[in-house]
Amino acid sequence: MGFRLACKDLGTTCPFVAHGETMAELTANAAKHAKEVHGYTDEQLSDPKMQEKIKAAIKEE
Repeated sequence: MGFRLACKDLGTTCPFVAHGETMAELTANAAKHAKEVHGYTDEQLSDPKMQEKIKAAIKEE
């Protein structure tokens, strides 16, 4: 069992899907992509509203 987070589930047209065996692995993979591809900062990613949106989009595999 693991976790997945798809950019499209956050309202973008980006086809990227982050995967992780643990929640920590998933969030690290997703954060790396968000920063490198979409230009997000750590501050933006740690905003409580953004965190709620991200948590709601995470699915178990």
